[in-house]
Amino acid sequence: MASLRDIREKIRGVATTQQITGAMKMMSTARLGRAIEAINLTKAYISRLEHIVQSVKRELPGFKHPCLSEREVKNACIVVIGGERGLCGGFNHELHRFAMQAINEHPATGRKLAVIGRKPVRFFEQKGIPLFAAWPDIGIKSVETDLFPISASLFELFVSGQVDEISVIYTSFISATRKQPVISRLLPVDTGSMGPRAENQATHTFDFLPSPALLFDQLMPRYLRNLLHRAIVESSAAEQSARMTAMTSATDRAEEIIDDLKLDLNRSRQALITREIAEVIAGSQA
Repeated sequence: MASLRDIREKIRGVATTQQITGAMKMMSTARLGRAIEAINLTKAYISRLEHIVQSVKRELPGFKHPCLSEREVKNACIVVIGGERGLCGGFNHELHRFAMQAINEHPATGRKLAVIGRKPVRFFEQKGIPLFAAWPDIGIKSVETDLFPISASLFELFVSGQVDEISVIYTSFISATRKQPVISRLLPVDTGSMGPRAENQATHTFDFLPSPALLFDQLMPRYLRNLLHRAIVESSAAEQSARMTAMTSATDRAEEIIDDLKLDLNRSRQALITREIAEVIAGSQA
């Protein structure tokens, strides 16, 4: 049986770990709240952009733009957005497994892989998979400024014809307890997947200044950037949710371990007292 000193040291060690996991749980909860707020703001902005796209398409049925036109997918760019840190259960493992399956099953013969996040960058480097571009230090704090050059380089890939499709793989945030890795197409824009449009509007004739082509040349980079922004904040929210769940489980488990150690401590103390009493009785009888 372990000595009383060893058991007390174990209790102190587990209690210290419990304080750390409890602090990480509170930090994840606060960050999750900010990420959910960012998701709601981004969704509202994207909804307005989609409304503009639908309005132009409705007024000009025959209008075609490279970002709206389907073409044969020979080369594709796949953007993988993953976690920044560990200690979040199976969050990173599930995303990496889904990403590998989606990349291997993609129909394009030529594939360029762009990765955002420390964990997926390290994963693909360890697998020996070549990366077209990697941004390991893009986080929820720096996304507002660092996302501009990323979206611009991806948009240039598409409009220059180097790739025929741009897709993104990330963990979609559904709720604090539900999250799911998904793959979504960014370009060309699928107008059929956009939200419902207003059908009861009066019919008007519009004159566009500048032309619809110039209008879409300005809209599409912003649309792509905000889709990437939404994917990053959703991935961050899902990561914080997974970390919050993992730290809650770790904190509860630490409490159970402390209770078991205290029970062992009381048993050891009682055994020591019993042995001392027996020795006193034996000495008095002698």
